[in-house]
Formats: sequence, structure tokens, C-alpha cells
Amino acid sequence: MIEYATDLALFVIGFASWTVSTMSAGGGSVLFMAAIAPLLRGHAMAPVITVASAVASPARAILFWHCIDWTVVRWYLPGATAGAILGGWVLAQVSGPLIQVAAALFLVSTLWQYRLGKRAQSFHMRLTWFVPVSFVSGSVSAIVGASGLLANPFYFNFGLTKEPMLATRAINSLAIQFVKLTSYSVFGLLNWHLVRHGLSAGAGAATAVWCTRPMLHRLDQRYFHNLAIWLMVVAGCLVLWQQRAWLLDLRLPAPMP
Repeated sequence: MIEYATDLALFVIGFASWTVSTMSAGGGSVLFMAAIAPLLRGHAMAPVITVASAVASPARAILFWHCIDWTVVRWYLPGATAGAILGGWVLAQVSGPLIQVAAALFLVSTLWQYRLGKRAQSFHMRLTWFVPVSFVSGSVSAIVGASGLLANPFYFNFGLTKEPMLATRAINSLAIQFVKLTSYSVFGLLNWHLVRHGLSAGAGAATAVWCTRPMLHRLDQRYFHNLAIWLMVVAGCLVLWQQRAWLLDLRLPAPMP
């Protein structure tokens, strides 16, 4: 009975997280990660988030198929694939609080990069730069379960926003999720128990994507851009809050022998 209650909670959390995600350029997996912390612990979180994202991405890609920037996809996937494989191996060996904190600080820094939303771009993004960006994003995603927002500033600075950004991200995310799931299986981190939890959350996420499509069309592009920036900051703060115990341990002096 407890398991069914958990699945229902994951469905609701998935729906809420991906509703916000669709209206603000992604981040559903990061919000989902923060929300499920009381339900799932340790190595269970990353596989569940990955399964949920793998279910949600096709729904978003189908809805906005005509908006996909396939040029970006071709440059993004090679680095993301290699990064996801490396990250899967790292997750099997160690925990990743340092990586989570570094990713969170980068997300928070977007508030200053875009001058509180007053700048449409913070630097000129070249197409070839998506290879290293995707490698880092894929690696972090495999280790912590969610990192899609890390690539958002680079999408924005390349000129993608709203439907084109969501659609292109969905294709890139889907490829990464399958590589991650393969890595988790190979390294013994995936089982049916976690897959079921992920499918429950993914069902909620896919439902949210379909329900929020009409609202996205009516959303002003500038508002979408500013909302995405603030979501990155909020997500970064949530991750830092999750890692507060680890951060406090860094500040505390080591006990005297």
C-alpha cells in the first residue's frame, strides 16, 4: 500500500514540476529532484528522475516537432552521449555533492549573467561550443539525475527560446536519458522497483506537457525568458539547500585528535 501511495505522490509531483518546466524553459527534473528528496534517497533518485524525463521528453518533442533545431541536435548529442556514459560510471563509484553544488552555483549565477533578466544574451554562443557544453551537462545529469537547466544559458545565447528551445532540448534530453538508463543498468543501479516509480512520475510529467501547451502559445516571449532565468536561480537555491549538511561540514573544523 505504501508503494502505491509513493507512486501517486510521484505522479502529482511530476505533473507539478513539468507544468512549471514547460512554462519556463525546462527545469522539471531539477524541481522534481528537490521535491522527491523526502521520498527517495541516495542512488535511487537519479534513475527515477531519468525514467521520468525519458517519458516526458517524447511528449514535448511530438508537440513541438516542427520547432526542433536539428543543427544544434547534431552538435549536442556526441558530447552528451560521452558525458552520460562517464557520469553513469562515476555515480556507481562515488556520491556527487560537490558536482551538485557546483552546478547549483552556476544556475544561481545566471541572475547576474543576464542582469536580472534585462539582457536577452550574456555572451555570443557558437554552434561548436555545444560539444563541450553537452559533455558537461550529460556527465552531471548522469551523476545527479538532473542538469538540463545547465544548458539553458547556452541555448538562450544561441538565440533559441520558447517552442524551439523546448523542442530541441526534448530531443537532446531523450537521447541522454536512454544513454543514462543503459549506463545505470550496466553498473547495477537500475531495477524494476525504481523503473515503476519513474514511470509513475513520467506519466504525470507527460500529462503536464500536454495540458500546458495552449498556455505556452499565449505566453509572451520576454516573460518566458525572465521566468526561465528566475527558475534557474530558484532551482540552484533548492539544490544548495539539499546539500546544506555537506556545505556545513566543509565549514566545520576537523575534530582534534
